[in-house]
Amino acid sequence: MVNRLAQKWRGIVEAWRDYPLQPGKLWNGRYRIERLLGMGSYGQAYLCIDLETNEQVLLKRNKPSKGQTGIELLRRESEIMSALDHPQIPKRLAYSRRRRDEALIMQYVNGHNLEYMIYEQNETYSEAEALKMLQLLLKPIRYLHEQGYVHRDVRIPNVLLQGGLLHLVDFGLACRIGERLPEHLLEALGEGSGLAKDSAAAVKRRMRTPAPASDWFGLGHLFLFVMYAGYEPAAGAEEKSWEAELELQPEVKHFVGKLLNDEYAWVTTEQCERELAALLDRLNER
Repeated sequence: MVNRLAQKWRGIVEAWRDYPLQPGKLWNGRYRIERLLGMGSYGQAYLCIDLETNEQVLLKRNKPSKGQTGIELLRRESEIMSALDHPQIPKRLAYSRRRRDEALIMQYVNGHNLEYMIYEQNETYSEAEALKMLQLLLKPIRYLHEQGYVHRDVRIPNVLLQGGLLHLVDFGLACRIGERLPEHLLEALGEGSGLAKDSAAAVKRRMRTPAPASDWFGLGHLFLFVMYAGYEPAAGAEEKSWEAELELQPEVKHFVGKLLNDEYAWVTTEQCERELAALLDRLNER
């Protein structure tokens, strides 16, 4: 009984500490909060107006209840983003401290993510359109790998559509290729030695590997999510593998299978990009 009351009280205190910043409030006298964009396990994202430039920016603040771990993760993300400069990756603009809180200021990309387009707008995509998405995403991913980093979270919520361009966002899980995170961060991110052995944990383990293959794997899963947006199984049909359920051309199945199952399919992401370009050329000739 005492433990339950303590947990309930702790939850109330954390919710109070993490209460979102309200519209109109100023962060360090420069960034005016417009609205909350989203909230994750360790951070809160806000649309703001930079009063010095009168431009929209994204402010990502650590969750106060997460203490030093939340700040450490935000600083890591800021450090990685400061090393990147690509038109499909939001630019890091500044890092701001305010009392016990800190914030990463980034370029605001005004668009919807793929998750919203699929689940809220009920958008569906053809095989060719999904492959084109992979081709567009391989550009920032290849650049990221060439700079010595991996994203480790290539998923539909982290791909923004703006006009005809796709942006790769949220570098909160990114790390250097081959980097072993400190144990306390692994535990905080659910990547510690206690990770479960079920299929969901296996997917997570593959996506969190600090190697380029983790982002290839993420691309493969993203492709399947996009293709399943337009899939309707027959009534009473048994669940089958994606290869059996989705109507894909053999070469496409082969390429996606390599993304998902072959950690050594390519030495570099440039090779993956070239193989996809050749595949699209062959399909377009038909």
